[in-house]
Amino acid sequence: MRKINLGLIGLGTIGEGVFKLLKSQKNRIKKIYNIDINLVKSCDISQSLGKKLKIQKKFFTNNYSDLINDSNIDTIVELIGGTTVANKIAIDCLNSGKNFITANKALIAKNGTYLHKLAEKKNVHLLYEASVGGGIPILNSIESSININKIKSFYGIMNGTCNYILSLMSHGIDFEEALKNAQNLGFAESDPTLDINGTDTAHKVAILSRNCFGFDTKIEKFHISGIEDISKIDIEIANQLGYKIKLIGVGKIKGDKVDLRVHLALLKNSNPLANVNEEFNAILIDSTNLGPVMKYGYGAGMMPTASAILSDLIKTLSYYKSSIQSLKKYSSFSIDNLKSKFYLRLNVKNKPGNLAKITSLFAKYLINIEKILQDSQNEEIKNVPVIITTKNTSYKVINKVIKQLDKLSIISKNPLLIPFED
Repeated sequence: MRKINLGLIGLGTIGEGVFKLLKSQKNRIKKIYNIDINLVKSCDISQSLGKKLKIQKKFFTNNYSDLINDSNIDTIVELIGGTTVANKIAIDCLNSGKNFITANKALIAKNGTYLHKLAEKKNVHLLYEASVGGGIPILNSIESSININKIKSFYGIMNGTCNYILSLMSHGIDFEEALKNAQNLGFAESDPTLDINGTDTAHKVAILSRNCFGFDTKIEKFHISGIEDISKIDIEIANQLGYKIKLIGVGKIKGDKVDLRVHLALLKNSNPLANVNEEFNAILIDSTNLGPVMKYGYGAGMMPTASAILSDLIKTLSYYKSSIQSLKKYSSFSIDNLKSKFYLRLNVKNKPGNLAKITSLFAKYLINIEKILQDSQNEEIKNVPVIITTKNTSYKVINKVIKQLDKLSIISKNPLLIPFED
């Protein structure tokens, strides 16, 4: 029987899930895969987490170096997050000739290329299936089958927190209450900033860009926006128009450029991504010959993510070494050049003539307006939500209009600009 001697670093939510699955599925893994996974030692900075899981003292440490330096351990699973200590653990682990498995999307987005080269040099595995889609086997699918064909694009709902909030808002719940519900159910962190501002999705986009296109970039190099400015009226208007609003991550080859971005988008109700609700994630990949393939499932959570970790563990005994595509010399496509229909919500000061000023600016910049919708039920309010949908124009031009409107002091708060992804 083949054997894996494992060191587990980090016993938080996902670490606890891995520990529990290793215990409950040990015999099943032996029977199906002929593999015995032996958890040699666990590590966490908090002694209480070791006690919670009833780990004997001799199998627990708060010093990760104890696992790195243990010659009996051949594979390390890192689940502490972050890009400082986790990066040192990854480098030390690979340099010591041990396989390295992680769910750390920020680490792989930032340092994945370097870590891949180091893993190849040391002839060990670097695996991170759980970093992109939680329990969705997206990276494994890309490596094992989809990459046989040239991948042209990926679109996805990659953050369960945001998708859950938007789903609740579609039922009339406002943003703050939806966020609290997500936190109470464990779908959102106590500090949800990286989820709702789009950074979490951006890390996944960067990883997919490297794995799908061979294009290595940092998240600072492409457009990222989140869901902070969404309101119930946007959800309602989108529904009237036959669309759903979703936070999506996009990657697309455009000639010699790669278009990467994270933002809210209006998706037609017929779009399969439009019907992905609550904490579920989905990623749609389009490639030559194979065409569109969609992967759907839980994008986060203790057990789905832990399952992806175990899948990677089993993969370490495969002859196949996980690798990324040879890096290619693409350049970045600027969102300024994105051409689309747009949804624009302005909070307009309720004074005569302001709407005329807005439409005249659109005319000046040659932007064709498709629809204008406004709430005229309450004429006493100081600021009136005005929704404008446009025909095809560029992101750069419509932002010029927004800046001019801001200078005229006829709008308040932040305007909300969302492209239609037809």
